[in-house]
Amino acid sequence: MLFFVNKPEEGILDRIALIGGDEDKALLLVGDAISFGTEHWENKLEDLDVEDIYVAKNALDARNLELSDNCQVVDYPEMVDLLLGSDEKIVSL
Repeated sequence: MLFFVNKPEEGILDRIALIGGDEDKALLLVGDAISFGTEHWENKLEDLDVEDIYVAKNALDARNLELSDNCQVVDYPEMVDLLLGSDEKIVSL
């Protein structure tokens, strides 16, 4: 299940756990939500069994944050592939 996240609200992580349940989880972080890609949130995301974390390149360039090593930076074409190129369920939060 791919979660498209654009807000850095901690309550979103609880919703990911609730909605995602035991399914494989991946995050596509855009806008201010890229802050979830920092080391500060690394353990919490591991506890939620988030396997993949994708961070929008344009959002990262605008905010100049240091990401966890678990993140993969993606550009627009890669985001389109993630959102439209698979059979995964997509949840926008």
